[in-house]
Amino acid sequence: MCSAQTQIVNEEKDAVRQEFNFEKARLEVHKFGITGYKKQDQRVWEQERAIMLGAKPPKKEHVNYRTYQEKMKEKKAAKDADKEKEHKGDSLKKKKQKEQKERKVKRKKSVPSIWPAGQVGKFRNGTLILQSRDIKKIKSSKVSK
Repeated sequence: MCSAQTQIVNEEKDAVRQEFNFEKARLEVHKFGITGYKKQDQRVWEQERAIMLGAKPPKKEHVNYRTYQEKMKEKKAAKDADKEKEHKGDSLKKKKQKEQKERKVKRKKSVPSIWPAGQVGKFRNGTLILQSRDIKKIKSSKVSK
């Protein structure tokens, strides 16, 4: 019986040894792939691998403030140039939009001077403003006594 138990234990140990660790294999493949690069590239890839495994990334290099300012001005100039290019294309769209607004304004009927509630004219800053046509309507609607 002892030999049967030892056989089972040996088989379990072999199964554990044969278990495939995907994480280890992935790192080995990555390490092997790095060897195909030049030394300088290998260092870069090693840094990236270390970061991937949890290392802190290296600090950014110091840039002189004046060179930084120049770089930012160039970026801003490029951005403005792009906006101008877009603006030229948008001018046709804006013209079309203006025409559509003008059409809408023309289509809209003017606000009636006599409201259904019996109000005549418009109030502006607390004063009643009557147009000449409003006055004519009032005169014509009065019953002659």
